[in-house]
Amino acid sequence: MSLLNILTPLYLLITLGFILNKYRFPNKEFWPGIERMTYYILFPTLIFVALVKVPVDLSLLGKILIVILIPAIVSGLLQWLGFVSPNLDKTTFSSMFQGAVRNNTPVALVIGAWLVPDKGLAIMAVIILVMLPYNNISSILILLRYGKPIDNNLFAWWHGVAKNPFIIACALGLSFNLLEIKLPAPLIDTADFLGRSALPFALLAVGAGLKFNSIFENKIAILLSSTAKLIVFPLMCWGLCVLLNVEADFAKIAIIFSAVPTAISSYILARQMGGDAEGMAQIISFQILLAAFTLPVFLLITQQY
Repeated sequence: MSLLNILTPLYLLITLGFILNKYRFPNKEFWPGIERMTYYILFPTLIFVALVKVPVDLSLLGKILIVILIPAIVSGLLQWLGFVSPNLDKTTFSSMFQGAVRNNTPVALVIGAWLVPDKGLAIMAVIILVMLPYNNISSILILLRYGKPIDNNLFAWWHGVAKNPFIIACALGLSFNLLEIKLPAPLIDTADFLGRSALPFALLAVGAGLKFNSIFENKIAILLSSTAKLIVFPLMCWGLCVLLNVEADFAKIAIIFSAVPTAISSYILARQMGGDAEGMAQIISFQILLAAFTLPVFLLITQQY
């Protein structure tokens, strides 16, 4: 029931965004503005706050590289199988990749704090330090290659990475954390308020971008991406945790982090960088629905520790 309470609001907000856009409320210019604000301000602020607020245990880095990063890389590589379909558009591949490797960090934080009340957030913070930069950099590189046409050279690729607000937020958050730079309480509270608004606005934008008459237009893209993210990724993570006999608290957080649906911000990133935003919205919505069945299984697995 607790898990259902977490997932239901996500899907209801997506539905609300769809309804509002269907009836053109408040107007058609509203949603592009929300997407830009979420992409350039709200989600980067959320990332920054997540990285600076909780002290991190850097001794966990080696375990994270093995039990979470390796499964993420494998899940991303599996998306290349989609090119066996002659109907797969290269921009759709970029959405498949994001759907397979990225993680809904806010949902993972909520479930992690519930699973391991004492150390859950601290463990999650170290995972974020590793996975957030990897997920964003790899997704941005894929979008630069398979999204809207750009100057296809290395300078253009790295210039696109360097100026991306998600990467800037990761770099700043990591620097502030490791250098132990303390921000004034009113400033961090303001940033915290902004960051908390990222998820609901992004969910509304995802719903506004949905077109249900074509939600299963590319079944291969949705099924391959969702299977990799919600089944292959967490199963590999669990297997590696067992193989390496990692401590219970870390294993619980690692498995749940790998088992949550893809990041809501994937839609905003796809929209802003010329990817298949509609396909990304379909993958996100399908994964949120499917996670209502897969997440309880992995939660049950964590209870065995």
